Amino acid sequence: MRIGGFGAAASGAGTVLVTEAAPPPPPPANCVQTITPYNGANGGSVGGGVYFTMTLTQQVTFSGLETNYDVAVGSSVGIAMWTTPGTHAGNEANPAAWTQVGVDNGQATAQGFNVPTPINFAAPVTLAAGSYGIALISVGDGHRYTNGNGTNQNFVSSNGVIALSLGTATNVPFAGTPFSPRIWNGRFCSSGPVTPGTNYCGPAVANSTGASGEISASGSADVAANNLVLETSSLPLNAFGFFLTSRTQGIVNQPGGSQGVLCLGGQIGRYVGPGQIRNSGATGSFNLALDLTQTPTPTGPVAVVAGETWNFQAWYRDAVGGSATSNFTDGLSVTFQ
Repeated sequence: MRIGGFGAAASGAGTVLVTEAAPPPPPPANCVQTITPYNGANGGSVGGGVYFTMTLTQQVTFSGLETNYDVAVGSSVGIAMWTTPGTHAGNEANPAAWTQVGVDNGQATAQGFNVPTPINFAAPVTLAAGSYGIALISVGDGHRYTNGNGTNQNFVSSNGVIALSLGTATNVPFAGTPFSPRIWNGRFCSSGPVTPGTNYCGPAVANSTGASGEISASGSADVAANNLVLETSSLPLNAFGFFLTSRTQGIVNQPGGSQGVLCLGGQIGRYVGPGQIRNSGATGSFNLALDLTQTPTPTGPVAVVAGETWNFQAWYRDAVGGSATSNFTDGLSVTFQ
């Protein structure tokens, strides 16, 4: 607020107080997931709902979201998040199918039409891998959303973890004939880092440390970003190893006398080029930054294409009872975008 010489206007009635708009609240953490466009040309009634289906490849904890509201800048707004197993389709008018899992913290204010309004949940919302119908019910406001046209109804996050299939809307929550298709404008925000890919074929056979070797990834599954890094952990110390890859999964027990399970099938490529054979060192771990334009196969390197699924595993040396052997981590499946 500014007074007198600091921006106030004088009038016959005395000093006029000029109230400045409050700065927007900070966004929830890690709003880097699937985003739908902020071009809402349609809108619902106050207290109405939007519905869509969310599919997760791994567990994700959401701290909040950003969305598009149909109210004046500075208006108090809120939202409640509900889920139903499987899909939203056909459940919009069935209130018994839904469970409330999240609600805003009561501190959000609208940032304007077609501008992201950040909403922090009062408590984080954690969803396991799987598919869910999602209902976002507005509180004291109306959603702005976009009409579906067949080409704008599916979105996938850059890391491949979150997919949205949109969607419908109703002017009264869980009642009436839904308007369809209607595309929610917004994005979800995680309360911690979300890693690319889904683990399978685990836990791996325990190695000489008594633990199972594990594989994970950081970066993203976005082909254009080309920043995926494979990582291992819980390996024997100072053990050499390298990563394997294939478009095909498989199960081969103790191949070549190994103690572990090969979780790949088909045409298996090996990351054994210069600098690609790694050592677990004093931490029992190693990593490798991939070049998605040079993915190894038995017939030579190929480029990963968006939409493809590749599977990865690490093979490493070990010793059991003083005898040299080898073992494997579990597998990691990554669908690239």
